[in-house]
Amino acid sequence: MKKRIFVGVALFAAFLAVVVLDIFWLNFAIFGVLLAIAVLESLKLYGLKEKSLAVIAVAFFTLLPFIGGIQDIFKIILLNLIVVASVLAYTKNENLKIILPFVYPTAPMFMLFAIYQSYGIAALFWLIFSVVASDSGAYFIGKFFGKRNFSASSPNKTLEGVVGGFVIGSVFGVAAGLFLMDIDFLIVILCSVSVVIFGIFGDLFESYLKRLAGVKDSGVILGEQGGLLDRMDGYLFGVLAMYMVLV
Repeated sequence: MKKRIFVGVALFAAFLAVVVLDIFWLNFAIFGVLLAIAVLESLKLYGLKEKSLAVIAVAFFTLLPFIGGIQDIFKIILLNLIVVASVLAYTKNENLKIILPFVYPTAPMFMLFAIYQSYGIAALFWLIFSVVASDSGAYFIGKFFGKRNFSASSPNKTLEGVVGGFVIGSVFGVAAGLFLMDIDFLIVILCSVSVVIFGIFGDLFESYLKRLAGVKDSGVILGEQGGLLDRMDGYLFGVLAMYMVLV
């Protein structure tokens, strides 16, 4: 557990450094690298071997700085899916699962960058801080007080931990939103609560994928913390909640 905490703190410190610097093109490059890693990790979860899919995802990602931000993000997502589907049809590829990495994690990663592009680094920090608070609360409360299983897709996740994580994530999320964002109080509450709820099921969805694939972690890049998707799963669902509330 000490190693997990150390890695978690180190990751959050690195993110804080990115927040403080807030250099657009540096963040764009970081997002591109994270996207490539996330897609490569997803291949193991989907039982795919086509590493070139990561290149295709990053190629479409390079279009994002030149569109209208969050309002047009679904145009790029749909274009990406249509192009991949068209290639599958043209080559008569029988493996339809090839399109899955472009649904998850590629589409949510595009939305994360679009949120940053339209609302600034403060919105991205708000999202990540809310999910981190929820995850941390769920972990510690579940460890000390958890008794009832929450879902068969994640045997280690308890109902007590989920409830505790929801409460802690919502409270910290609202506090961060009020401090960071110049928006209506009720919108802050709705957004924070929605992000935490979606984040919980984002974590559950990735656990479901790992269980289907028969793997413990999505990767090994973060050592004790597993892969990149193991840390980003909550953000990848939470960003959709933030989009629906803010946009």
